[in-house]
Amino acid sequence: MARKKRTGVQEAPELVSFFKKKADEPEAAADGAGENGKKGGFEPDPGKAGRFFEHARAMHDSLNYEYAMTLWLQGLRKDPTNLDALEAFFRSAEGFLGKDPKAKGPTKEQLKNFGGKDKGPLEKYLINLLHWGTKPHADWGAGLKALEEAAKFELNEPGYWIGERVLNIASSDPKAKKEQFVRLMDLFTMIGGYDKAVQSGEEAMRRDPKDGQLENKVRNLSATATMSRGGYESTEAGSFRANIKDMSKQQELDDEERLVKTEETLDRIIERAAADYKSRPTDPSAIQKLGKLLLERSGSGDEKRAYQLYMQGFKDTDSYRFKQLAGDIKMRIARRKVRAIRDKAQAEGGEAQAQYEKANRQLLELERDEYVERVANYPTDLKLKYDLGLCLYQLGEYEKAIEQFQVAQGATGLGARVLNFLARSFNALGWLDEAEGTFRRAIDDHESDGDDLALELRYGLLTTLQRKAEESRDLDSAEEAFKLASSIAIQQIGFKDIRDRRSTLQTLVQELRKGA
Repeated sequence: MARKKRTGVQEAPELVSFFKKKADEPEAAADGAGENGKKGGFEPDPGKAGRFFEHARAMHDSLNYEYAMTLWLQGLRKDPTNLDALEAFFRSAEGFLGKDPKAKGPTKEQLKNFGGKDKGPLEKYLINLLHWGTKPHADWGAGLKALEEAAKFELNEPGYWIGERVLNIASSDPKAKKEQFVRLMDLFTMIGGYDKAVQSGEEAMRRDPKDGQLENKVRNLSATATMSRGGYESTEAGSFRANIKDMSKQQELDDEERLVKTEETLDRIIERAAADYKSRPTDPSAIQKLGKLLLERSGSGDEKRAYQLYMQGFKDTDSYRFKQLAGDIKMRIARRKVRAIRDKAQAEGGEAQAQYEKANRQLLELERDEYVERVANYPTDLKLKYDLGLCLYQLGEYEKAIEQFQVAQGATGLGARVLNFLARSFNALGWLDEAEGTFRRAIDDHESDGDDLALELRYGLLTTLQRKAEESRDLDSAEEAFKLASSIAIQQIGFKDIRDRRSTLQTLVQELRKGA
């Protein structure tokens, strides 16, 4: 039976309609909590949440971090117990801040998906995560509020994860107050995180050593934490015997959290991940985890194994995400081979150079076909349209490239880059007025005057003006092109062929002035 073509969001109407719901409608208000803000009748829906999470991963990997953050939170609205998604949200937030270090908080586009007049603890939890994610150090108070709502909603494990990070940031903040640490202590106690409750209490005591009542409270909590760790309460969960039993599990956690892994450690983790995958071969998280680890180890046969794993995952789950990951491996291997041929061509020249040009074109055609398919599956992802446009431009398919660049102009963080290649495509077709106008718009939109992209844009404009001057004998264009060439030479005299162009333009200006 032929496989049904997947087209991203268009194939998942619940994603589209869900964004349009208001917080006071029945389903959006389901965060609602019962009495005292508890979960009440709320039941997580991992199936619906998974659709958001899958799309969020695709957006993150395509560098659309802003939208990925929204999607992670939309998924958490359906399944707030998913700790992996919570961690992934903060990874996307790190990417968002990396692109825009001056961000002062959530964007309007992010904020419009949350809120409403009657916000229950789950909705408050999500909005505070959003605020904290965009200002993790400056606004750790939002993290504290997220922990408060997590505790109300009985999200103990996510709450502990959040609280631990809030505590680490707050402890190094000289402006943090005793009352905030006392609140942290109480919240950790609510979710059963007695070890962190003690640490929070100790931080509060450092700010007020004379508070005897607080000291007694911390002492009692310390005893509770000791009993919880040492297992004096029972012979069941939390007992000494249970702790011994959990030592192997702790070793697993230690292995996976280690930033620098030895070969032996990585082998051990992969063996466990492979066993986990074998026990649930259609679980997306098991597939993705094993594939990621194989690529991290990258030993003999690991890339091939990861490729086969992802293709099998695509077949078993019908999730295009896995076919995309397999495509990444295919393109990575092809790029590596082309680099080797290029290095040989640079050393030998002649026939080796022709082999490189042929291999490079085959690589570009492979990438083009891959991105055509991705754009069809993720039609709202503007970064993918930019990537496709770039392949088409490099292949000389300028009109098709223009179509992609025109749509991709709204891609977050790529505005001037998209305009740069849109203008270059116009220039390659000889559409000089269109190229000139687009280069000027890109220069106006680009915030910096001195980075590499700013140089590229000014260089692109001067080449367009030079062509106009040469073809139309236009003195004004020649003079502006010469000024641009001079300004680039002053800034970076080794930039491309700027010395030769400056000399050529100087001669052209003199000729046109004589003939004027």
